[in-house]
Amino acid sequence: MKPNKLIFLSLSLCLLLIPSCKTNDPAGTYAAWKLQNESYFSNMKDSTGYVLYNIPENQGGGSYYYKITTPGNQASVSPLYNNQVKVNYRGKLINQVVFDQTYSGLMPPMDSISTPGVFYANQLIRGWTLNLMQMKVGETRRIVLPQELGYGATGAGQDIAPYSTTVWEVQLVKVNN
Repeated sequence: MKPNKLIFLSLSLCLLLIPSCKTNDPAGTYAAWKLQNESYFSNMKDSTGYVLYNIPENQGGGSYYYKITTPGNQASVSPLYNNQVKVNYRGKLINQVVFDQTYSGLMPPMDSISTPGVFYANQLIRGWTLNLMQMKVGETRRIVLPQELGYGATGAGQDIAPYSTTVWEVQLVKVNN
């Protein structure tokens, strides 16, 4: 066989085999990130002022941490599953990277230029829905959600990697029945 044909055959074979070496397993790709996020969440038990909320098994199970940073109006209603809500929020990853927000100040109640988002409670990630249904108007919570109650094993676009624990500052501004 001529050397040019041998080189061409070798290159063709390499090009055919290279794609089979790639992994389609995002768990392997994100294994270290997943472990770091799981560790962050499990170490929340030592964080002052946070409450561990265990979701009843008949509601899907799981758990999350929250801390009320500003109490709400106890005479107000809490949103129901299908209510529309108006909220200020900031979402961060455990490495403090902000991936979404409606305000730019330190906390939403102190930010006069915030632009609250309007959503139906049942159209949000599960951890948000569960928290909102416990909140009163005016309340601000810091919420730590494991990936199972957030964006899961798929993540969300380029900003939120798979298996991300997310940390939220959420203020319930209004409930529309």
